[in-house]
Amino acid sequence: MSNETNEARIQTARQNLRIAIAIRETTAAEVSRAADLSVNALGAFLRGKSSISYANLLRVCDVLDIPIGILHTPGSVTPGRLELQKVLSELSPEELAATVKNLSARPAPGRDHDA
Repeated sequence: MSNETNEARIQTARQNLRIAIAIRETTAAEVSRAADLSVNALGAFLRGKSSISYANLLRVCDVLDIPIGILHTPGSVTPGRLELQKVLSELSPEELAATVKNLSARPAPGRDHDA
């Protein structure tokens, strides 16, 4: 993977973290403290002034109650998506399978249902 591709993914992660912090109505400094990082660690990463280890990123995601996997997908951090992720993570495997089956059977919004 090229450095350019990696940098784009890191920028997406930074943006998604900023959004998650805003959604949770907190600050980067508060998240840093709760994750047992130095008070400026997360802010420096978000500004592009430093990197962050995977272990520290996991702790930040735990504090924000978000799965780390969504950080690299543009547009994946919204209040609705975070709530959906939380609800889905609490389902048993059987409940999750039934939910996916029910949702898959529905027509996609905005599509012509008679076609």
